[in-house]
Amino acid sequence: MQDMQSLAKQLVSGLDQEGRCLERAAREELGELSANWAGKRAAEVAALREMAERFCEDLRRTERLARLGELAASVAHEIRNPLCGMMLSMEVLQTKMDADDSRNVLLENLRHEAERMEKIVANLLLFARDYQPHMIPSPLRQVVDATIESVQSHLRRKSIDVQVRSTDGACEAEVDPELIQQVFRNLLLNAIDAAPAASRLEIVIQNGVGEDEVAVAFHDEAGGIDENTLGRIFEPFFTSKAKGTGLGLAVSKKIVEVLGGRIEVQSQLGKGTSFTVALPRTHEKGAGVCAGCS
Repeated sequence: MQDMQSLAKQLVSGLDQEGRCLERAAREELGELSANWAGKRAAEVAALREMAERFCEDLRRTERLARLGELAASVAHEIRNPLCGMMLSMEVLQTKMDADDSRNVLLENLRHEAERMEKIVANLLLFARDYQPHMIPSPLRQVVDATIESVQSHLRRKSIDVQVRSTDGACEAEVDPELIQQVFRNLLLNAIDAAPAASRLEIVIQNGVGEDEVAVAFHDEAGGIDENTLGRIFEPFFTSKAKGTGLGLAVSKKIVEVLGGRIEVQSQLGKGTSFTVALPRTHEKGAGVCAGCS
């Protein structure tokens, strides 16, 4: 009987010790699980906070741009009317003067500066404009070719060669062809302005990063853009050009976003710059590789 009692006591003691070990192990495991859970929740909260901060900053930026657009439109309209009157008066004066009149030089300089001011006003109105695009399937190669044709005089002046190539059957985008040509023209003129004489520009039409987009990239062989300038390049009224308005790229970015796309820039000092416009792909039966893109 004593042996049975002793055995029972040993069994109870062993079970008690095993129970304590299991309890300790469970507590340790539960603590580790709680720590992991807390860590994951903290990371999720931090990500949500960062997303909320970005959203608030984007909202503030949008509000600032909206107010700036309203102000720009108001100022542009107020300036444009008297400016047009001045330009018309100068043209009338020139027609009434002899060709060898020395005052013609002064009038020509005034007219040139007035035209510059009119261009700034036009850009202001473009920036402030509420775009209502007419979205249709548009062959990108045709739009690019038309853009190149429109700047031939600029290309010839600097003896710049433009090469266009298409890859992966990238063909059509769902865009407003007139608006996107305006963007392409601005990017091409900027590239021509920056590129050295007798250099080469490359335009590549290809599939975008996303499967539902196509992209058009403009590559130049200019000196590149420094990091500080690159971070502000799409800001309204920011320019590194002596006679720039700082509105061309801001207008281009606004148009691309209205069309449901995005515009990105990459640059390397001493090697060149690339602007890439990603646009929504046309989804139609039979859409794919087309002869116009090859």
